[in-house]
Amino acid sequence: MLGMFNNVDHGALPGCFDQVKEKFHIDNLRFGILGSMVFAGLTIGSPVVAGVFSKGEWIKSALVAAVLCNAVCLYLFTTTSNFWVILFLRGLTGFF
Repeated sequence: MLGMFNNVDHGALPGCFDQVKEKFHIDNLRFGILGSMVFAGLTIGSPVVAGVFSKGEWIKSALVAAVLCNAVCLYLFTTTSNFWVILFLRGLTGFF
């Protein structure tokens, strides 16, 4: 289920292309960077989670923390209009 929600989130940004570009006053290049940041976060987060999951007793708490952090990042993403902040939050969304 988490994987499905993660992919829905990653696909939501291209679905509202015009609205995002207008709200943040960005060009196509910055929009592409914004869309790619989530995958940069995934790339960095994958080896981190492999280390965390190697400790069996940390798995459940790590999953709960990741879901909560992801929710916070997604909420904050909707509340700001600063491009650099949403870029950072988009990377964190991928990381978590």
